Amino acid sequence: MAAVTYAGTGAVSDSDFKEVTWTGKDKGGNSVVITFANAINMGDIDWTFADKDDTVAAVTFTACYANTDAASTATTEPYTITINGSTAGAAEILLGAGVFSIGGTDVALTRGGGQFTAGRVYREINADGDRGAVKGRVVMDEARPTLTLNALTFLTRVADLYPALAVQA
Repeated sequence: MAAVTYAGTGAVSDSDFKEVTWTGKDKGGNSVVITFANAINMGDIDWTFADKDDTVAAVTFTACYANTDAASTATTEPYTITINGSTAGAAEILLGAGVFSIGGTDVALTRGGGQFTAGRVYREINADGDRGAVKGRVVMDEARPTLTLNALTFLTRVADLYPALAVQA
């Protein structure tokens, strides 16, 4: 097998934004899919090496808005959650195991699964005399959804997991 060498490019390109999905199941066997259409890992390459242990890289993708118009009133957050056929009762329980994919291709074996966070930031609009939050005056200022996978196998997908990297010729 030939050696592959990666080198930092120093620049984030459009190809560094990828579709990232997590597909899991509920206790009833129905699929639950979280999809980020334009996701990028803004974290650093951070691999911890330990004697007599496997390296598990925590890779966190952030869903990015495609809108560049600051005056836009569009408020759709840049992710979707699709629940396929879940029913009430025990079937509502979301199981922890799932499959992470980038661009429709399964990425890696995971150890310790992963995590989805909507990352919403709310702000209260307060007036003199308010005793707390007031209905109608709470706004969501920001959403920074993240999807983290704890990758046990990742060496053949390094350039898919980390932006600003390319195979060196």
